[in-house]
Amino acid sequence: MTLLAVICALIPLTVGAALVALATRDELVRSGRQYLDQAVRDASSRTFDASSDYRTDIPELAKVLGHRLEVSDQVYPGRAALDPMTQPQATGSMLSLLPWTDPASRHPLYAMVKGTNESYTNPLMVASNPLRFEQNRLNITILSLVGGVLAATGAVAGITWFTAGRVLRPVEAIRTRFAELSAQHLDQRVPVPPTRDEVSRLAETMNSTLERLRASVDRQRAFVSDASHELRSPLAALRAELEIALAHPDRADWVAVVRAALGDTQRLQRLTTDLLLLARLDAHAGTGLAGGGPVDVVALVREETERRRPPGRLVLRVDSAPGPLVVHGQQTLLARLLGNLLDNAERHALRSVVVHVVRDDALGRVVVHVQDDGPGIPPADRCRVFERFTRLDDARTRATGGTGLGLAIAHHIATAHGGTLEITGAERGARFTITLPVAAQP
Repeated sequence: MTLLAVICALIPLTVGAALVALATRDELVRSGRQYLDQAVRDASSRTFDASSDYRTDIPELAKVLGHRLEVSDQVYPGRAALDPMTQPQATGSMLSLLPWTDPASRHPLYAMVKGTNESYTNPLMVASNPLRFEQNRLNITILSLVGGVLAATGAVAGITWFTAGRVLRPVEAIRTRFAELSAQHLDQRVPVPPTRDEVSRLAETMNSTLERLRASVDRQRAFVSDASHELRSPLAALRAELEIALAHPDRADWVAVVRAALGDTQRLQRLTTDLLLLARLDAHAGTGLAGGGPVDVVALVREETERRRPPGRLVLRVDSAPGPLVVHGQQTLLARLLGNLLDNAERHALRSVVVHVVRDDALGRVVVHVQDDGPGIPPADRCRVFERFTRLDDARTRATGGTGLGLAIAHHIATAHGGTLEITGAERGARFTITLPVAAQP
């Protein structure tokens, strides 16, 4: 940044200094010519003794012309005034722009000093301006311009360096703090400067990202811990059953042992399947699921409810709008979403489970309600039930309780399809409401 500022400042300053130097050179040449012409006019107006030798008048003429001019002791009679050395010369050859130029090396300006009248027969003498004074002034001017350009460029570089340092100091502090972070110190945050500019917004964005990362890591750690605990329980039960049977093989009921081992194995299989599905949904979080297509929700609900065999005490009823209600998604996942909600409803219902399917034209969404007439869910637990491995008190028994992943999986599936899953108010029992965007017409 400093180098760029120096280049941007140096180019116009150099061009400006060059233009000033050229203009000063031309002005000094004109000034030298005017000085010489005026001195020659003053000297020509003087009267010299025509009978005397003009050379004897040179000292007095030199006094009249001044110390900046010189007088030649050679006399040019008549039309000798037309000698080439008296003709105008190019301005560029008069003075040099090189500041180390020797003033004595310049080509002088010439002019003729006439006698007492205007007759061409009168002898003439040559006065010259060697331009030493003008070259000295030009040297000083150019050196001053060079020094000014260097000083201005240095000032720009210093100001840019200082300003950039002050601006980037918070960035360096953010970088240093961010470099110190690790998975064990995600509670730390980068400093936010009080400037309310792009840097402060960058720091706030990084802090919010770190907060989401910390929450994600905490969820992952809790998930690993809960998964380990959930896997350990059926494995411990399975091992205990087999060890007891092996310790007393003659008294063991091997059919019952195998049946119990099969139940524990099936529970392990369901648990690992749910864990793999959650990992898959987490991998696609925020990016959407690939390979989806049109799915008729009405047909999906009817198919899912018809293949179920609820307990005899329960009545499963479907109330849906006529005609297909099509959404975009993966049919297997949407079937799993509905199946998990129906499993949860059958587990807690007393006598009936109702599935209600409608279309919300105002929002452009398909709405599915799954309601049971069970004890319901307290308002304080309505968000917690969608967390992984969450079981309410009446679902903790091994006989009736699930893995605690069903509602979490259902919530993930609804979110992955651009929809929502929430618990809405009901007069009795619990009502889970799914909303999914209607598929665009081809």
